[in-house]
Amino acid sequence: QWRILEVHLAAGVRIEDPATTYIDHGVEIGRGTRILPCTVIRTGVSIGAECEVGPFTHLRVGTRLDDHAEVGNFTECKKSTIGSHTKAKHLSYLGDVTIGAGANIGAGTIVANYDGTHKHPTQIGDRAFIGSGSILIAPCTVGDGALTGAGAVLRRGTEVAPDESWVGVPARKLEPKSSSDD
Repeated sequence: QWRILEVHLAAGVRIEDPATTYIDHGVEIGRGTRILPCTVIRTGVSIGAECEVGPFTHLRVGTRLDDHAEVGNFTECKKSTIGSHTKAKHLSYLGDVTIGAGANIGAGTIVANYDGTHKHPTQIGDRAFIGSGSILIAPCTVGDGALTGAGAVLRRGTEVAPDESWVGVPARKLEPKSSSDD
């Protein structure tokens, strides 16, 4: 383990607490990435340059972080792509999801990818804003610039179009207020 960590440190990765950080063999990490304490990174993970990972983050096989992505406190990713400048900072499970650039994943978000028999993918677009406590039941799609309100539950098969806002349990499209509603 120390040899693996030393290779990453020599390549310009900043590992704040090597004693509490576990990185499997075969992990790719770009220069300038900061790994915070109590982080576990498994084989088959690729992390770009200038990312931030941790603390208490678990990155599992098939996860890719593009340059400048941030995955934080108690967040687990499995077979997921996190776009450039996207943040998933707190208490989230991101399974089988592709997230575009510049998105924000609110605290407590769950991408529920397993239906008891099969795992399903979810797509989240560029600049999407996923509100805290949202649950996305795969497969579903959230378009570019779309938003889910805090606590929203997107049912299986939901397709949120670009720039739409969805709220509630189950989530439904929030219609813009018309001028006749004044």
